[in-house]
Amino acid sequence: MPQARDLEQSPLLATSLRAASILLPIVLFPGAAVAQEEVTCPGIPGKVVILKNQPYALCALATSFIYNEITYAKCDRLQGDSISLPQRFPFPPPPGVTPGNISTMNKGQPKLGGYIVSTFSPPAGATSSNGNLAVYTCEGGSYSQCDGGLCFTSTSSNGQGGGQIKSSPLWGNVSDSQIICSCPVWTTSIPFEVMGPKPCPTTAAGYDAVCGANVSKANNGAITYIGTPVGFEVAAASVTFNHCTRPEQ
Repeated sequence: MPQARDLEQSPLLATSLRAASILLPIVLFPGAAVAQEEVTCPGIPGKVVILKNQPYALCALATSFIYNEITYAKCDRLQGDSISLPQRFPFPPPPGVTPGNISTMNKGQPKLGGYIVSTFSPPAGATSSNGNLAVYTCEGGSYSQCDGGLCFTSTSSNGQGGGQIKSSPLWGNVSDSQIICSCPVWTTSIPFEVMGPKPCPTTAAGYDAVCGANVSKANNGAITYIGTPVGFEVAAASVTFNHCTRPEQ
């Protein structure tokens, strides 16, 4: 698995939440969205994709659980507008083949392939002062990077009938409004940010636990939070996000 030296090579990690901040009005107000699917944003290399009125998984508010060097996040199943980096495929495309992107990967799902993709929209719990989420700045540790992850509907209770709840010894109960997504684990000494629980921890040890201190991909069953590198925190003039600060002790 990639370690800290690969972070500079991953535009996905470096831009996903910053793209969300710039495109926030588009996500919150679909009628204002531009016609094209891929758009260029100032200060962001390349393009981002608006997935308009598609099903998607929102993992920003999730915890994920490590098993066999992969994290599995219990995410919310949503419908509407979201954003992601393009995630073009195949790469490189064969001659004469127009590559797809994450929008074409997700189009027609879950009926066609039994999955949806993990993308981003602002989680309500992080934007309300009474919400249950906040941004944590971490000086090192482990986190999960879920933008573009695949989430298979067989992990959800949706369609099982009778209000049945699916369960796993790793991630517990999964309702029909949730889905499990697979995401890579990133362990680094480079600062990063995660979306973690609120109220904020009252001790440094509690804060460091949210940052995945002393956790690696080898720790089966360990919990990690969804993150991105520092400097690309979700922020926008129209929205204020909750923050947690590390206690001194």
